[in-house]
Amino acid sequence: MKQEEKNRRSRSHILEHAFAEFAQQGYLGASVNAICAAGSISKGLLYHYYADKDALYLACVERCFRDLTDALSAELHAQTVTPDQYFDARLRYFAEHPLHQRLFCDAVVNPPPHLRAELSACRAPFDALNETLLTAILQKETLAEGLSIRDAIRQLRILEDCVSTSLKNAEQGERQAEQHNRLCRQTFHTMLYGLIART
Repeated sequence: MKQEEKNRRSRSHILEHAFAEFAQQGYLGASVNAICAAGSISKGLLYHYYADKDALYLACVERCFRDLTDALSAELHAQTVTPDQYFDARLRYFAEHPLHQRLFCDAVVNPPPHLRAELSACRAPFDALNETLLTAILQKETLAEGLSIRDAIRQLRILEDCVSTSLKNAEQGERQAEQHNRLCRQTFHTMLYGLIART
């Protein structure tokens, strides 16, 4: 086996067990010792490929957002996407990939403060896709006077941050990701169509 292929397999094996550990325990509860024990991985090998727990966590989060972004990109098209299609696709993906759901929630709702900049970089492609889809959705609507699409997207992001903060403070535990998606969907609909039904 060539060294390059051996390195790829070793990285993949480490990442597989780290992904499960961070998804199940969160950043704070996860342990390098547990990752090594679960995968029969020596600490020396793990640290050969990943400098520390932070580097390993960031690699897992980057994979989580990349996988989600790739799946949504394949399913949704800016020309035809609706808000319900977007949130249904997201919920469907998480139902099929529960570890991704839990890691996504940990990174969004409970981000380690010292890794905020790095986590922002990990989710940049996901944020870019969201902006593309939101722009396409908003272009089909008549916005309030003086409100640009860029301003509307900025406000939606602020509201999503508020949802994340609220869930973090409420410590919803296992149901955080489900609650996060449900509240984001409701917030988006409220932002677009208002709280009061018009007749």
